[in-house]
Amino acid sequence: MPEKDSRPRPDHDNLSNRLHDLAQPLATVTGLVDLLLLELDERDKIFKEVQMMSDQLDKIMRIVGDIRLIAREAAAHEAKSQEPASLPHPKV
Repeated sequence: MPEKDSRPRPDHDNLSNRLHDLAQPLATVTGLVDLLLLELDERDKIFKEVQMMSDQLDKIMRIVGDIRLIAREAAAHEAKSQEPASLPHPKV
């Protein structure tokens, strides 16, 4: 029977890294859009569109956060399943 590889799978690390790479520019754009909202008056003709952009960016950031959590939990679950089973201590 082949032995299980106990090394962490690179796809979990890669997914976490890629999500981090995605979150960074999204956070920057979100911040810039929020600054723009502060500068706009609610009567401005583009205010509603900029508000919608802000709302959608927030939604994307929440989704990225949810996926990061799922990836972390999957990596922890996989690491736990690869731990050797503990043997009972012999009675003396």
